[in-house]
Amino acid sequence: MTMLRNRIAATAAAISLGVGLALTSSPAAQARSVPCMPSKGTVSCSKYWANRANPAKPTSSSILNLQRALVQVGYPIKPLTGTLNSTTRARLQSYQRERAIKVTGKFDQQTVKALRAGRPKLVSTAGKAAKVVAYANRQLGKPYRSGAVGPSAFDCSGLTMAAYKSAGRSITRTSYAQLSAHKSVPKSALQPGDIVGFYGGGHVATYVGKGYVIHASRPGRPVAKVKLSTMPFYKAVRPVI
Repeated sequence: MTMLRNRIAATAAAISLGVGLALTSSPAAQARSVPCMPSKGTVSCSKYWANRANPAKPTSSSILNLQRALVQVGYPIKPLTGTLNSTTRARLQSYQRERAIKVTGKFDQQTVKALRAGRPKLVSTAGKAAKVVAYANRQLGKPYRSGAVGPSAFDCSGLTMAAYKSAGRSITRTSYAQLSAHKSVPKSALQPGDIVGFYGGGHVATYVGKGYVIHASRPGRPVAKVKLSTMPFYKAVRPVI
């Protein structure tokens, strides 16, 4: 009787997850047949559900699997509805932002690809990024000098390099090297501490939030905080810290 009750419970769990489960005499075999129960928050489970989410066919079942994949990597959605409701779109935006994917809030191929690769929620680096921003703020008013890396004067990439060094991260020296050596970040997903490139990559600055950057611009002008929009955006990168 006990084994029969176990089989019934396992079958009910499988049906609630949309997974077919054959009755077997082995509890271990039953567990293997339901690889991702709701309480199991793992990257492998995210991959499992993401492989069953097809953005080309956004059916209710496909969206439900997308929601399950997001839940498994730390983006809670309750209840799981199988619809692209406001909560699901908000979680998609959060995942896209933290994974440096274009922030759309849409059920798109790039997001599903990241979930299928098993990319979990990023561990926050806010503390170290804050050190980068704090260092850049302390240099406000210091003079520009070509080739200078501080502490009394800076050029553009010398300032970004020194800011990252203050947070314990060594990065390359020139603006072009910095912008090519690290993972690109969409403009819509900028976070404080990101390195922003302008003028085709010939100039870099430190993003400090709320649409502002700190940079060492040119001779005769001290290190300053300016609006991101005052210069032609080229690209942005986020060194791992």
